[in-house]
This record gives sequence, C-alpha cells and structure tokens, in this order.
Amino acid sequence: MKKNMLAVLILLVLVVNLTLTAYMIFTVVPNAKRTDELITKIMQIIDLELESPLPAELNTSYSIIDVTKVKLDEMTTNLQVGDDGKTHYAVITGSLTVNTKDEDYKDLGPKVEEMTSDIRSYFITETSKYTYEQLLTTEYKQECKEKILTDIQALFQSKMIVDITVDYLFQ
Repeated sequence: MKKNMLAVLILLVLVVNLTLTAYMIFTVVPNAKRTDELITKIMQIIDLELESPLPAELNTSYSIIDVTKVKLDEMTTNLQVGDDGKTHYAVITGSLTVNTKDEDYKDLGPKVEEMTSDIRSYFITETSKYTYEQLLTTEYKQECKEKILTDIQALFQSKMIVDITVDYLFQ
C-alpha cells in the first residue's frame, strides 16, 4: 500500500509540473516575445544607435601618452556689447593638445611654438565675436572652441592639433 501511495504522490507531482510547464509555455513565452517586439519597435522609432554619433574623423584614436600640451600666454579681448549695454572683457587662457604620433608632427611640431602669435589671434578674434551672456552658455562656448580648433587645423593644414582648451575670466 505504501508503494501505491508513493507512486500516486509522484504522479501528482508530475502532473503539477506538467501543468505549470504548459502554463509557462502558453502564457509567459508569448508575452515575452511581444515585449521584445515592442522594445524593438520603440528603439527603431527613436532611432537609438549603439555606435558613437560622432563623425568618424572625430573618433580618431590617440593615446594620452602620445599627446603634449602647448600652453599659450594669457590674452585679453573686448567682447561684443550684450543686452545689458555694458562693455565686457575676457581674459583668455588657452592651450593646444598636440598628437606627437601624428604623421605631420615631425615637420609641423616645431612650427607650433613659432606660430603662437597667429594661434593667439585666432583665440582673440573668435572670442571677440560673442557677448558676455553668450559665453556664459555651454553651447556658445563649445561653438567658439570648435571654430578656433578648425581655424588652427586649417592654418597647419593638418589634424596634428587634436584639441584645445579655452578658459575665460570675464570682467
């Protein structure tokens, strides 16, 4: 009699297991598939990308070991008159980040020190186009920085200078 009870108990557990497995297959798995499809559609709608949105030319790879910084002397410039009607000045401190492993560095690297006055003029000219209020915003600071970097790279006709640092002190 004990063997029959044990067999019935095993059969009962087997039926419960089979019922739960069937429930999972017919209810949980289709819901998971629909959720996966929904997430895929949402990602397609908002066009999420797993890759960097930066252009390929900005994704250049250089190591921190391969760069050197060239500090520039402080520069002072007048800013455009803003909404407040006052004249403001900016004291600019800047530096260049030069990739020493760039193919043009051998020829153009020594020229960076010689051309500092021209480079400083790019900083001053571009900064003086903005108002005090504009340079307080991140958007205009970044726009100014990118324009200066583009002008300096055009001066050297090379991407040897990979970045610049610009800091302002306003008066």
